[in-house]
Amino acid sequence: MRTTAVTAFCLAAALSLAACSSETKAETVKSAGSSPSAAADGPAGEPLPMGKGTETVGAGGGGKLEITPMSVVYAAKTATDKPARGLFAVVTVQERPMTEVAAAETTPTEKGGWQWIAADGQAANNEANIFLKGFDSGGPIRAGASQVRARTFDITNAQRGGTLTYTDGEGKSFRWTIPAQDSGPQTAQVKKVLGG
Repeated sequence: MRTTAVTAFCLAAALSLAACSSETKAETVKSAGSSPSAAADGPAGEPLPMGKGTETVGAGGGGKLEITPMSVVYAAKTATDKPARGLFAVVTVQERPMTEVAAAETTPTEKGGWQWIAADGQAANNEANIFLKGFDSGGPIRAGASQVRARTFDITNAQRGGTLTYTDGEGKSFRWTIPAQDSGPQTAQVKKVLGG
């Protein structure tokens, strides 16, 4: 009788310990899948400030790109184009491959690329046919290189100060808060190019 009671106690303790260890394992696996930095970069977290970079997956899942929006300039025209909605928001973005292979941005045809989301919820896609001299427009960036590119959005004056969104090669979205006034290290250079 005493042996049976001891055996039953040990069995209950072992089952309790097994249940605790499986709960701990499940919690560990769950928390390992969502790091705080990944949450801050995605749609569920707060947008990053302009000037803060984040690592993204390149087009077609190839390579990784660190993407950092650097400057914004609002303009009524470029040297060759006028906005249909009244204002261009030109954002410069520094991009750098993070792996030993070349990497490229995604495009809307790949369900990726850039969008400007205004406070009123209206979205504007990057104007792919507007090129600014001195700023690279697209294509793969070789490993070890870094490029500053310009992304242009046709918006209304009321839509200044929006949220810049980029969707990468894994379909993950990243967001940045863009100021409503011209700002950033490339402001003077962009204004000079815009003036012709």
